[in-house]
Amino acid sequence: MIIDINSELRDFTYITSVYKCISNYNLKGHQIGRKIGDMLEILTMGAVYQNPDLVRRLSTEEKLEGYTTAGHKVEFGFFHTENNQRSLFGAIECKCVGVEETTSGKGDKSLRKLSPSESFALEFNGRWQRKTITFTFTLNGINRDGSVSVSVKANSNPQLNSSFDMKLNDNIKVVIDENTRCLTTSPDGNMLDEIPGIIRTLKTIRLQKVDSSAKKATFALFDCLTGPQTIEKAKQASLVAMDLRKKVDGFWGKEEIPAGKKHMTFVHVICEYSHWEEKSRNVISTCIDHNVIVPDAVINKAFEVFENKFGIHDMLDYISKRQFLDNPKVKDAVDEILKYFENRVFYDVALNEYIKFNYANNQLIIQPVR
Repeated sequence: MIIDINSELRDFTYITSVYKCISNYNLKGHQIGRKIGDMLEILTMGAVYQNPDLVRRLSTEEKLEGYTTAGHKVEFGFFHTENNQRSLFGAIECKCVGVEETTSGKGDKSLRKLSPSESFALEFNGRWQRKTITFTFTLNGINRDGSVSVSVKANSNPQLNSSFDMKLNDNIKVVIDENTRCLTTSPDGNMLDEIPGIIRTLKTIRLQKVDSSAKKATFALFDCLTGPQTIEKAKQASLVAMDLRKKVDGFWGKEEIPAGKKHMTFVHVICEYSHWEEKSRNVISTCIDHNVIVPDAVINKAFEVFENKFGIHDMLDYISKRQFLDNPKVKDAVDEILKYFENRVFYDVALNEYIKFNYANNQLIIQPVR
């Protein structure tokens, strides 16, 4: 299966389908969020391990010294060894910037306390909308088992009118997609199925407390942001690329190197690319040799494969470079994913085609997959 990357590319930021995927696992954000980055790294490692020439010259998690003498911890470095002297000729850095979920307001301002029949409104008025859209959330009743019955309506076209029960700590998400359709998830639903389109914006509503004697329920509100820290990640990766380039090739800028004099190649591998706004994309495209996207659909499939092989409760322990090296089952899982996508997993944004990592003429080569 080959992913049409254009199905994921937009000229605006949006919340990725990877977020939908990990939301289904209902795990703590820092646990699963960190594992998206680890998954990106082992997929990259799997691609590197397809080339024995690169593997022989590979060093992982080594601090690479740049022209400034700063040490840069990069996931994959590639070295020649001559006369017992090591010389860097390539580096691959992986960057993942996920959804940032924050309370909607400080302290108690993020909470809504309702009695039966009471409601609160959530307004969405993004600059890309033709009109303000309002979601109305109503507590219909408190059930004997401590769950609550709620409903959500929106003044959209078509109109949204959903009802369901929520248990303590359950959450629902109210969503506007790229076609300004209003949708909501159910507490136990599959977000990938319930929200098939691209999420332009969303808020999360969680049942935080139920006081049956006082007939009150408290709901916490959360905003979901599309990686506001991407510009800092872009600056960081660009500085590393330039510092290493200056050390190896004697030039800060990639266009400054005379033809035939380039010895060092820096590759920046990214997932959840839709979280990178235009200015961040401009920074990395200006400073870095190759910026490579791993599509959301690949990451989602990878989590599916690991869940099937290792189980939903144990799979996170297996998503690491150490496990890739030590556990043949992990390497087999990664190889299965690469094979499933016919090795079309890494998409170069400048070349506009899927690529693979190769070694030739003492260099790290980015080569189109044919």
